[in-house]
Amino acid sequence: MKILLKNIFVMLLLMFCFFEVSGQKLSNSEDIYFNPLTDDITKRLPPLRVLVDSAGFNSPSLRIEDFRADYYSYEQKSAAREWLEYLSVNLDAIGGRWGYYDWSRSAAGNPSVYSNYSNLTSYRSAFAAMFYVRMPLGALVDRRNRINKQKKWIEIALTQKEINRQFIQERVIEVYNDLVSAQSEIRIYNDYQAFTMVQMQMAENEFLNGEITTAEYTRLKEIQTRGAIDFHKAIAEFSKNYQTLEVITGIRFNLITVLR
Repeated sequence: MKILLKNIFVMLLLMFCFFEVSGQKLSNSEDIYFNPLTDDITKRLPPLRVLVDSAGFNSPSLRIEDFRADYYSYEQKSAAREWLEYLSVNLDAIGGRWGYYDWSRSAAGNPSVYSNYSNLTSYRSAFAAMFYVRMPLGALVDRRNRINKQKKWIEIALTQKEINRQFIQERVIEVYNDLVSAQSEIRIYNDYQAFTMVQMQMAENEFLNGEITTAEYTRLKEIQTRGAIDFHKAIAEFSKNYQTLEVITGIRFNLITVLR
């Protein structure tokens, strides 16, 4: 009975958590939409310090330098222990049964007659131990130098890691600022495009009434076209920097830009 009540309590608790999480997702579903004209991208993204740290944590170029430093560390240990290769201990053990067959001729000049034939069997065992040192002078003199070379390779790998880290930090800051700048350009070109559209409507009326020439109308139309092109270029630049920042930091921001 107690187990049944406990299971019912757990099920109710899980159902409560499920409905609470589902309610939060529904209430926050509108937060995934981002409008560069009205929203602020800096308030919808993690702080810049978090983006920089995440980029460093997820960077393959930093991980490979860690692996390289570990590899050279193992090489250094091998160089420090290399002298053991010139020491040797040999152990030999022999055991077994040996048979000996001896005979001699009884009469000179008569090879068919033999005498003094003997058949001997012996059991023998032998054991030998040997230790020797074979140390080339070149290996002995150059040992410290080989160890120091491996240490320098470790320092090079760690220094290269810091160089890569600094480059990643600069790259994140650059893309982040370009993203903010692209949003500002979207707002500027949007206002400019609205202005040119009003200007173009006035120009159409003036052109139909014969108040402006065809050349002036064409010039104003080109201004409006350039404004529309610049507006869409700013949107594309914003999208590019947004996606680049996701790739570098390894974070999915899950924002849907309403402008395309």
